[in-house]
Amino acid sequence: MPYQGEIAALTAVVLWSSTAILFETIGKRIGSFNTNLMRLTLAALLLSLTLYFQKGMFLPVTASNDQILWLGLSGVVGLALGDAAFFKCLVVLGSRLATLLLSLSPVFTTIFAWFFLGEHLSLVGLAGILTTFTGIFWVVNEKSEEHHPHVKLKGIILGILAALGQAAGVILAKYGFRTEIDALSATILRMAPAALVMWAAAIVLKRLTPMKIFITDKKATRFIIIASIIGPYLGVWLANVAVKYAEAGVASTLLAMVPVLLIPLVWIVHNTRPTLRAVTGTLIAMAGVALIFMR
Repeated sequence: MPYQGEIAALTAVVLWSSTAILFETIGKRIGSFNTNLMRLTLAALLLSLTLYFQKGMFLPVTASNDQILWLGLSGVVGLALGDAAFFKCLVVLGSRLATLLLSLSPVFTTIFAWFFLGEHLSLVGLAGILTTFTGIFWVVNEKSEEHHPHVKLKGIILGILAALGQAAGVILAKYGFRTEIDALSATILRMAPAALVMWAAAIVLKRLTPMKIFITDKKATRFIIIASIIGPYLGVWLANVAVKYAEAGVASTLLAMVPVLLIPLVWIVHNTRPTLRAVTGTLIAMAGVALIFMR
């Protein structure tokens, strides 16, 4: 099928954009901690069921110790800690600004790969980093009556932490991919430890409200199930298809376009009209991301 990878990437972007708005709504309703905990749990269960139907086992028991270690650490850093900051950022700043700040992740990943993996940083990559920073800085520095300066600063810090966590998770996953492992098994090895760490934190902090939410808040439960299916499950699956069938740079660039699609979606859903500066800055930032992936 022609353009199978590109179509898969664009479909994943549509799904991720929709779930960003859904998770923002859910986070404001039940809290960012509960949202991330329930999302990771449901996604891990769905992925394990998929593996069972494919290979007859719920967990990738054939994975090596190195794969379990590095992919597990990647999940804890990227999905538990990084996404904890991202979901809080969603609640504080909203989906449009939160996902824009998360697009700093390719920037930090490139820098980390240069330091820790010895990957070459070309002039094109450096130009992409500077362009992305410029676009994002221009957008988040815009004065807005929607967010108090102190609240906005808190959201920006959370967004940067989320991008750092996601970037560190990618670098850790690189060590897990030094030996062959299929994408589904690798995703489970990242998702399951992240869910376990979140449950451990819930027990220590005595925040075991997700069980109560499942029983008492049917609307929130319905939203979290839908968002978990179309985002971290179908979205990740389609992203893997995109990476497999499209050129790496093209797939990665398309998959990073979530902040662009969120501009009209937020306008439609929340009736929040974006400023020309917000649109222009987002497009500049995405052009920078494209340069990083195309370097």
